[in-house]
Amino acid sequence: MPSGQLSKEAQDLLDAYKKALETERNYNSGTEEEKITVHQVSGKIAFFYEKLRNTVDYKEEHLLRKNAVERILKRRIMTEKNEYDVSKFLIYELIRARYLPDKQIPEKRIEDVRLIIEKYTFLLNKIPDHTVIIGNKEESLFDWIIGIAAYEIEGVLVPHGEVDAIADFARKTMEKKISVREELRISTDTRRELIYVAVLKNLIKSDLDMIRYKIFVTRHSDWLFAPSEDKFTRMAEKMESIAVGIDAVINHEYGDNFSRAVKKNLAYFEILQDVASGHPKDIEHIFSHHYHIEDSIKETCVKKYRTAQTKLKRSAIRSIAYIFITKVALALLIEVPYDKFFEGGVRYSTLLINILFPPLLMALVVLAIKVPSKKNTSLIVTGIESMLYDDDQTPSIQIKGNIPQNSLFSTVFKLLYLIVFSVSFGGIFYILKILGFNAIGMFFFIFFISVVSYFGARIRKNARELLVVQQKEGITSFLIDLFIMPIEQVGQWLSVKMSNINVFVYVLDFIIEAPFKTFVEIFENWIYYVKEEKDKIE
Repeated sequence: MPSGQLSKEAQDLLDAYKKALETERNYNSGTEEEKITVHQVSGKIAFFYEKLRNTVDYKEEHLLRKNAVERILKRRIMTEKNEYDVSKFLIYELIRARYLPDKQIPEKRIEDVRLIIEKYTFLLNKIPDHTVIIGNKEESLFDWIIGIAAYEIEGVLVPHGEVDAIADFARKTMEKKISVREELRISTDTRRELIYVAVLKNLIKSDLDMIRYKIFVTRHSDWLFAPSEDKFTRMAEKMESIAVGIDAVINHEYGDNFSRAVKKNLAYFEILQDVASGHPKDIEHIFSHHYHIEDSIKETCVKKYRTAQTKLKRSAIRSIAYIFITKVALALLIEVPYDKFFEGGVRYSTLLINILFPPLLMALVVLAIKVPSKKNTSLIVTGIESMLYDDDQTPSIQIKGNIPQNSLFSTVFKLLYLIVFSVSFGGIFYILKILGFNAIGMFFFIFFISVVSYFGARIRKNARELLVVQQKEGITSFLIDLFIMPIEQVGQWLSVKMSNINVFVYVLDFIIEAPFKTFVEIFENWIYYVKEEKDKIE
């Protein structure tokens, strides 16, 4: 039975959360006249465009606003005369697209965002030309800096206080739980950063830009307090090495080991986060005794399970829409013409299978996911109480090394994986050949089945984050997972490549978006002009 005394980490969480709530209450205060307003008609047009774009460029929902900030910032910073105009037009675009609420954002936010943009443009202007960083890929420092700038700007428009509070609590808690074997030679500072990266990736679902920003401001805390021009200049000169050093931690060889350790505790942090956000006025009372927190956890678990199901369905629908639209477009542009010119006619049976099977497979994946049990809830209660009230935890998770790449075990495992890979894809090719698929049809079927399997794996993984009950795995489920794994990994690789060469997104971003958004701005100004002229009529 835990004591009634909160641990230091829990008290820090409570204080940070109360401070975040107070900030949010006062953040957008002001009179109605001081709030930014856009016209409803132009807003609907912009909102429709964003919906279309987000359908053809599948991304996690919580990343959509930050990605929109990054997209708009890149375009505006190249076209506008000064930082104030960049800030103003950026905020107006976000409101039109409904990433920010209309009539609720104060005019003073334009100046707040201008100051951030000014910092980054100063930094960009000081960086040597043609500088690139080498990580997993080449990337311009311009893109690297714009990415972290977008996250800082989003944080000014929509404060991240509550999210930061639970992330800091999770980081501190995991620092007490995780130990590292001495032979890995990981320093205390690196260990702390690797735990933080794992928390950001898995609990907050941060993307690369978010993680880069968090590590950047952790290492350079004075960045948030307008450093001097000399400091800016010195930072710009070292920016490549700064970026390389941050990416080295994010891509650390033992990063996955830390991620697996954090994932085992995700359910506790996610439920605790919902307890806090669901009872903002009673949070101090709830944390005051384990009886109160127990009741709140049980209530929150029930709601969280329902919300997770709804989110699961929504993610599945977005995935299905993305896959279906892309598949139909490719069928009309490539498969049908190929069949007509090279096969003597369209085989509608194989074409129909190719179009309908991937969405149906995704639907089956979603239907197979079950709601966690009461036993799961009881274990979550015990785990959270231990984190909140036990101040003397000893490390319970040890980070071990990876299997050496040149070891005998590694060679044997690679050979076994090659066999599994060959059986998985060989079996699919054999079935498709029996069904009469041609080469193009086979390619697209494999392509979309792999992507769907990857999306399905991600959705299943997200759904299982609330599970702390050890799942029993039989020989059948083990074999199914074994032979599906190569397909999911190919899907992951294709998904990454698609995000880099997505033709639809390229057309929207580089050909349509700039003139379209300009048209929306002109259209909105025209509406206000007509309204003013109408008001002059007596």
